[in-house]
Amino acid sequence: MKKQKTIFELEKIEYKSWKKPKYPEFEVSRYPIGHFTSLAKAEQGIKKYIKQEKRYEKLQKDNRTQNLFGFKITEVVLNEISYCSAVSRRNYLSDGSFWDESVMSEMCYDDEPEPVNPGRPAEKMRWKLGDLVEVLQGKQVTLEVVGGLPRTPEEKQEWIERIRKKRGHEPLDNCEDPYYTLDKNGSHSHPYAVNTFPVRLKVSKKLKEKYDAVYANPESWQ
Repeated sequence: MKKQKTIFELEKIEYKSWKKPKYPEFEVSRYPIGHFTSLAKAEQGIKKYIKQEKRYEKLQKDNRTQNLFGFKITEVVLNEISYCSAVSRRNYLSDGSFWDESVMSEMCYDDEPEPVNPGRPAEKMRWKLGDLVEVLQGKQVTLEVVGGLPRTPEEKQEWIERIRKKRGHEPLDNCEDPYYTLDKNGSHSHPYAVNTFPVRLKVSKKLKEKYDAVYANPESWQ
């Protein structure tokens, strides 16, 4: 792949209200807060922003840092029509710690082969089946249970072989594999790894039992 000039957009995500909302779903606000010439500088931007907010918090005697949900860093190509595609994506927790990243570029060019999905190595999977996770979709966060995992490189190759034998050619596989998650009603979503976050709010016993029941009954999945 030809080398392209890229920039790294830093986005902050915060709870919609100063009082943290409750599960099973709540809204967040999202704002771009900086553009950087390298990943290292963008990650430094996260630390600088948190430090700045803590200073203001002390001066104003408020709890503004508790309103932070997390951050995302998106690497985009300069001087190219990219629509919503990115070279890489990463998400971070509210304290600035790295959480997860994409495993492939979403960019493709007329004079180059389509990008190929390599699969997600098992050691790079944050979740296991049955885990509860926060799923970010636009400006909404939903508590969901993991019902399916992305394919590993080995599983990806086996899948390609099955399709090749069945259809006589390899499948077009230029998108990253998502997780398969379910909400409290059994409706499914396909979030990418960078749109999943750990559970950080209280999950009531009643709500936990509801998700356990959904996960235990795959026939009810929608």
